[in-house]
Amino acid sequence: GADYGPPQSAAPATPTPDPSTVEALRAQTEGATRDSAAPAAPMPLPSQVAAPRGGNFAPIPPQAAVAPDPSAVPNPSAVSNRMGGDEASARRLWQVVAQSFKAAEQRAIPSEDIDNVGSIAGEERVPFWEQPEDYAETQRKDRRTIFMHDDWVRHRSSERFFRNVQSIGSSGIIQSLRNEVTFVTMAAVFVVAINMLLVSYQDFDGVSHVGALANSNIRSVSLPALPFSIASPALSLLLVFRTNTGYSRWNEARTLWGGLINNCRNVVRQANTFFPDDPHHVMLKQRLAAETAAFIRALRNFLRGPTDDDTLRSELYELVGAGHMTPATVEKGMAASNRPMFFLSAMSATLRKAEIDPMKAARVDASISVLVDLTGANERIFKSPIPLLYTRLLSRFLTAFLLLLPLALWQALGESWNHWAVIPAELLISFFLFGI
Repeated sequence: GADYGPPQSAAPATPTPDPSTVEALRAQTEGATRDSAAPAAPMPLPSQVAAPRGGNFAPIPPQAAVAPDPSAVPNPSAVSNRMGGDEASARRLWQVVAQSFKAAEQRAIPSEDIDNVGSIAGEERVPFWEQPEDYAETQRKDRRTIFMHDDWVRHRSSERFFRNVQSIGSSGIIQSLRNEVTFVTMAAVFVVAINMLLVSYQDFDGVSHVGALANSNIRSVSLPALPFSIASPALSLLLVFRTNTGYSRWNEARTLWGGLINNCRNVVRQANTFFPDDPHHVMLKQRLAAETAAFIRALRNFLRGPTDDDTLRSELYELVGAGHMTPATVEKGMAASNRPMFFLSAMSATLRKAEIDPMKAARVDASISVLVDLTGANERIFKSPIPLLYTRLLSRFLTAFLLLLPLALWQALGESWNHWAVIPAELLISFFLFGI
């Protein structure tokens, strides 16, 4: 939408709490003992704006998170008294803080289970038979291929072969492909069973018997391998196209996100360099840094969808608690039709308030403009999938190929008992081809 701000009727009538009151609330929620009149903590340096794992602003749970103490969550009455009796605003802040504590408790990993945690994003291995239906979808946000030093050492280890084999049972791919693989594997079971009924079968002593529904006109329910040999090159080309396109989209998206991180750092770095050190401009630098962090989180929220709204709101209210953003700005940003552009516009508005040389202001504005371009590029990738003509053709081609493949394997694996080797062969082939 072209409207980067909230509708006029949606503007909340939330009063702005006193900064010292917000600071006192933040101190209470953290369980700290400090004076409520203490000044707000300074915003981080540009190198500290992003989270440490690969420059990703998205909060990544620590591998050994400790569940918070529920007693540290303030009650609405105490918060209301500190905010001058504003019950509505106090209740909203209290709910956000309570949700943050609940989310932290859910992410906490018991100390005795640390050895079972993966090296990326605190991922815990779960056997595929214990994985829920939506496991593959809910784990997407935690399966970011971002390596740090320990990850590279582990990846180069000579033990990775055995580690990868041992983790097959907990692979999310199995859960994602469970329906497809089960369907084509049942087709292989049907081919073996129908041939036992219509042709012949062997008992456990190896003695052959005529099938219960044997017919002299039916030699076997099978197909020659030649049609599959002819179709294999075409299927290979489609699979290669799918793999190359998928990697190209991933690589472009990772490059764009890296550009976003770099330009966000540049905005904060330029503000720290160009803005004077008087109290007014120090406040503007802190506000610009907060709006930059809010922008990148809002873009992450757009890419992840409505399920990330609560996380975004709690993160924005953390900036409110630090005294660098008002609750009204948070609510307007959450109500905006394009949240990333709302915070980019807020960054430009903050820049206009700075009394600096026009050339320096133009350099900061150029960095903000690059953020606008990168935001549009991320939206393009998100909204433009691989052409459905190719994906649907490949899906139908591969499904038909694997459904009929047991008919060709039946004769080729005739040395096995009752041709039962067709079933595991079909299972493995379908797993790897569907995985591609």
